Amino acid sequence: MLIENLYKLDSFDNDAQKAVASVTLNAQHKIFEGHFPGQPVLPGVCQLQMVKELLERATGQNLFLSEAGNCKFLQMIDPTQTNVLVITIDYKAEGETVACNAVIKSGDAVYLKMNGKFINAG
Repeated sequence: MLIENLYKLDSFDNDAQKAVASVTLNAQHKIFEGHFPGQPVLPGVCQLQMVKELLERATGQNLFLSEAGNCKFLQMIDPTQTNVLVITIDYKAEGETVACNAVIKSGDAVYLKMNGKFINAG
């Protein structure tokens, strides 16, 4: 899990199958030493993991990403320039499957738009 290591959860609201979280990135995290030295960028896989962890919190399930139908990384996230992000996840749970649409942004800047399906990993 990345929470409390790569990022800190500042707020989390979950109502009517919509979760909204504010997170602060740890710009000193070791991952930024290699991705990339002198030009830190939050890896896309970490962005997807953050969505997964917040969706798990919203649903109370242990989830596994089974399908990413549309995943667009629109801008790079430099944690030294942008360290507070808002992650919005609209989701619908049906049995063992959770479908979602997620957006990561800061102010007017949109960094990630994705829709996908997660399955209960038990």
